Amino acid sequence: MYKAMSNMLTDLPDIGTSWWRYYVAMMRATNREIMEFADSNLIAAQIALQAAKDNPMSAIEALEVLEHNAALLRKGTLGAQEKLVDFIKDTSREGMEAYFNTLLSREGETVTGFVKREAEIMESVANFNEQIEKIKDEFGFHFNTPHYKLVHETDAFELYQVLPVKSGVKVRDDLQPVLLIPPYMLGVHILSFLPYEGKSYSHAFANEGIPTYVRVVKDIMTNEAVQNATPEDDCDQTLELCTKIKDIHGKKVTLNGTCQGGYIALMNILSEKLTDVCDSLITNVAPIDGTFSEAISGMPNMHHDFVTTTLPSGNKVANGYLLSLGMRFVAIDRETPLVKVLDQVSLHRATEMNPGKTPAALFRWLLKERVHLPLAIANASSKTFHEPIGDDGTLPVTLYGKPLNVKTLADLKVPWYQDYAIKDDLVTPRCATAANRHLEGTGIVESVAFHGGHVAILTSPHSKRAPVNGEFKDANGAMVRGPVKFQLDRSVAGSA
Repeated sequence: MYKAMSNMLTDLPDIGTSWWRYYVAMMRATNREIMEFADSNLIAAQIALQAAKDNPMSAIEALEVLEHNAALLRKGTLGAQEKLVDFIKDTSREGMEAYFNTLLSREGETVTGFVKREAEIMESVANFNEQIEKIKDEFGFHFNTPHYKLVHETDAFELYQVLPVKSGVKVRDDLQPVLLIPPYMLGVHILSFLPYEGKSYSHAFANEGIPTYVRVVKDIMTNEAVQNATPEDDCDQTLELCTKIKDIHGKKVTLNGTCQGGYIALMNILSEKLTDVCDSLITNVAPIDGTFSEAISGMPNMHHDFVTTTLPSGNKVANGYLLSLGMRFVAIDRETPLVKVLDQVSLHRATEMNPGKTPAALFRWLLKERVHLPLAIANASSKTFHEPIGDDGTLPVTLYGKPLNVKTLADLKVPWYQDYAIKDDLVTPRCATAANRHLEGTGIVESVAFHGGHVAILTSPHSKRAPVNGEFKDANGAMVRGPVKFQLDRSVAGSA
């Protein structure tokens, strides 16, 4: 024991150096998360101050905001406390074990080794930004490469064909084409997460030979047609894109919308404007009735001045940073800077400081892909989270001044493949499936419960539990097929 204590005293300089490395790295990592979180909050505060000057809140609205902020503060503080307590327990247990290994000359990690390892893990977390920047060459669509083809463009959209990246696969003209509709706010690149790692939803279709197209919103900062876009403009231009695809392949198109894009795709089909060019619908984690998403519908319903930014053109748009902040507030117990750092520590520890490309790509998407929204589109989306679907199946939004009713899908005989995530706290299962009761007995809806959270189907489309191109047992225990398999089967049925 005396020898062990003597050795530990001898190692004190190394222990001290490792402790200071740990402390400095933790400060770097924590300060990075604090600055990133604070920046979004300051942008929100700047917008709110201007809005309050031009269009002050009523006393009731101010009280609702204060109550909501207090609730968020309590939830965030409690989440941080719980995470810190668990972290301290785990670290203390390992530290004590290392201490007794050293004291009793037992086999296993010593105090010196333990402190050095913790310092290296924290430094890995502090340097994680390097991985986030490095992944940009692999993450998302790279439309300037030969793997994509610009096919058409409208005032607000560009239409790209996504070509196969899987060796030996060619586009098959006998298969029905699909047009992917990304959400305005989350951006297009989440649909091509890591294409060369087999983690790309768009390439899951393309690599089966399916003619695959993606609708890309032009840069809202410089394009006034996007800044002023309305739901009617969206529908008109989607019709133009689908017509172009049908002209190329001679077949009607499947609209495949993700999240907000899924709701927009549903609206466009219900308008009956796309009847001649579109005959099927796929939605991924789409908020069909946002009132069932308590996390969002429970937010104070502010007038639009509190989310708008005026661009140099003079047009107002919904600020993407502010809307993104609102989504983070939904999971504030997991989004505070301290919790995010400790979560990263756990990840780097579990992976021996090699978390892989997926976390880096996910962080890049969350931090870098925030975009502004056309105000009319944002207002329509907001309405769907505060007004439910009517008892007769009528949506709370209209197109061309006419009501939209989900029962129209049955009248048009448009099959609807609808997937949702069982652990999604943003678009809850009830939120995604709220319209189904209006289509019972029609055989139109195919509803599939995927494992995991909101973006699981996009980041892991070929997971063993739920491959999008195969059949599997879903989160509810039912035998189902994935959306790519649905699309392939549609082609077979169409040619039969």
